Amino acid sequence: MRIGHGYDVHRLVEGRKLVLGGVEIPHDKGALGHSDADVLVHAVMDALLGAAALGDIGIHFPDSDVQYEGISSMILLKEVGRLLRDKGYR
Repeated sequence: MRIGHGYDVHRLVEGRKLVLGGVEIPHDKGALGHSDADVLVHAVMDALLGAAALGDIGIHFPDSDVQYEGISSMILLKEVGRLLRDKGYR
C-alpha cells in the first residue's frame, strides 16, 4: 500500500470563480491561480503523485506554462490518472 499526502492553498479574490472538486460554487470570490485553482482537486492530485513518487503538480503542470492557464483541474486530474496507469498503477 502506498500513501500520499496533498494540500493546496489559494487566496480568495473578487472576479474569479470558486471551483471545488470540479463544481462551481456560487460565491462573490474565487481562488486565485494559474489554472481554475480548484484546491480540492489539486490536493488529490498531489496526494496521488506523491504516493507514486512522481513529484507534485508543480513539476507536471508548471504555472509558467501557458497551456495550463485557466485549465480545468479535472483535465489535469485525468492526466495524473494517465501518468499513474503508465507507471503500472491501477
